Amino acid sequence: MSKITGKCLCGAVSYSTDAEPLRMAQCHCKACQRASGTGHMSLAFFKEEQVSINGDFTEHAAIADSGNENIRGFCNACGSRLFSRNSGRPGVIAITAGSADDNSWFSPQAIVYNKDKPSWDCMDGELTTFDAMPPPPPK
Repeated sequence: MSKITGKCLCGAVSYSTDAEPLRMAQCHCKACQRASGTGHMSLAFFKEEQVSINGDFTEHAAIADSGNENIRGFCNACGSRLFSRNSGRPGVIAITAGSADDNSWFSPQAIVYNKDKPSWDCMDGELTTFDAMPPPPPK
């Protein structure tokens, strides 16, 4: 995979990585639906140390249904959501696939919170689905 770069809507915050994603998934939890304004959030997970983020952003924390703290990063200027971190997976950062300059590399491996998926949000029926959040992948 080549270098992955991305940015917010206004370009004030950007990121880059040369790493392969640890996992790629689509999340249908109610928090992701509300944060995205649609039926799911498409996320690619990387080791945090392998992602460089530049620009001024704000983080907002919320408690997930697991009890873990989910911290979402937004551009201070335009409000675009770019990434998130979760206290249950230290050292891992999730990048929103839609913010990538070229997101043709994104290929979800699973759907999480399938129980909350709206009927109108059509997904690949061949993907592995979980009704809630599965355990972290093996290291």
